[in-house]
Amino acid sequence: MTERTTGAIEKTAEETERTTEVTERPPRSPAVIEPFPPALWADAVYSRKAIPPTLAAGHAAPGHSDAELDPLPPGHRLPLAPPPLHLVSSLGPSPAAHAGAARLGHQTGLGDPAVIAALLHYSYGLLHHDLSPGGWPLHRAVASARCRYPSELTLATLTTAFRFDPLHHQLIDLDRLMTDGQSREPAASRFAVISSRLARTAQLYGDYAPRLCAQEAGMLLGSVHLVATALGLRTRAGQDRDTLDALCAGRLPAAEHPMGYVEILPCADPPPAAPRRLPSDLATVLRARHSGAALFDPVPAPAPRALLADLGAALAEAPFPDFSCHLLVRRVADFAPGHYVHSGGRLWQVRDGDPLTLLEQIGQTEGRVSVNFRSTACTAYIAVRRGTAVSRYGADAFRRVHLTAGAAAHLICVAAARHGLSARVHNGYDAATAERLLGLAPDDETVVFQVAIGKARPGAAFRLPVVF
Repeated sequence: MTERTTGAIEKTAEETERTTEVTERPPRSPAVIEPFPPALWADAVYSRKAIPPTLAAGHAAPGHSDAELDPLPPGHRLPLAPPPLHLVSSLGPSPAAHAGAARLGHQTGLGDPAVIAALLHYSYGLLHHDLSPGGWPLHRAVASARCRYPSELTLATLTTAFRFDPLHHQLIDLDRLMTDGQSREPAASRFAVISSRLARTAQLYGDYAPRLCAQEAGMLLGSVHLVATALGLRTRAGQDRDTLDALCAGRLPAAEHPMGYVEILPCADPPPAAPRRLPSDLATVLRARHSGAALFDPVPAPAPRALLADLGAALAEAPFPDFSCHLLVRRVADFAPGHYVHSGGRLWQVRDGDPLTLLEQIGQTEGRVSVNFRSTACTAYIAVRRGTAVSRYGADAFRRVHLTAGAAAHLICVAAARHGLSARVHNGYDAATAERLLGLAPDDETVVFQVAIGKARPGAAFRLPVVF
């Protein structure tokens, strides 16, 4: 079997067998298979014309102010176990994850209820409650534009699907409205499926919503992959359209689009080796992750040199390798300012000297700079091979390249939080200028993420951790 693309993708026998099994369900309708019209690409990447001007005043997008958020689907609810307060990963994979899998005959790594609870809570659960008047009240483990959180997370197989409800820390059985008081177990789930409700973000961002939703779906995929790895689970992140259609067929509302997935593989014996540079207590780092205040104006203080080592290690562990990361370094202790590139697992310098001029030229949209680059420690630009992706996948390249870059962007945010720094994902940049000044391949590479890193100033927000 081959993917429905303009370029053939070679697969191993294991992958072919796995994908054939998953595609037994009928394909989705064409409207869902191609959720992002190619015409949106230019406005979403090369300019900000698609962002309604009312956003400057903080108002809802025209025509979307009266729309209501889609409620969660009905179904029998299963309370989850309280998530652990710690994800200690420096000692290797979680004993609970491996023991739980062993009890199921190595069929899955989700045999322990505590593992399921930890995976969902630290991937996409509620971690902070902002009590400030007028603030965004609920914050999850992944950054989101104006806390709209359009992505949804579902544990699924071909025969079962359980939607995660982070507000109540519960699972919703999507395939069966229970009448006999008996519930099925989500432990046999093989896939963490990510879908997107564009209407949530379109309420505020209008036609720019597909870009933001695709970015956030990628960040959620990176989040699931990271937490699963910390729990000692074997995973395979995926973008395959056929697999998504089979897992989502007949289960998603009409306005919800399948985006990507992370497959939970049967546990090996012995368990897989721990990644090279996971924080000693990932849960603490995830709770500390912060995007900064409304205007990103960090303290002009140097970041520790270890930040760059952790950024490099995190990018090397990204679920998909088809990207490069350009680092414009200004303030890092014992490290020369300049333009650096991380690609293929190594970091090299392109040019030396303070990159402030580059930052302010790239980060200028509509005649203004919306981030104070003069006080940032460094800024990461994640570039993908857009031209190659379009020639291979057609319109579906939009979804794929944003999943690839988004997964890497989340890892950058977590690496920054490990050092007490804020990482701000901000689309206020000129992609064409970035391509020219960063030396990207013409008509092929483009930047799809800008992540500014710095030490956040004390803000007016008053946040409390959410503990179940």
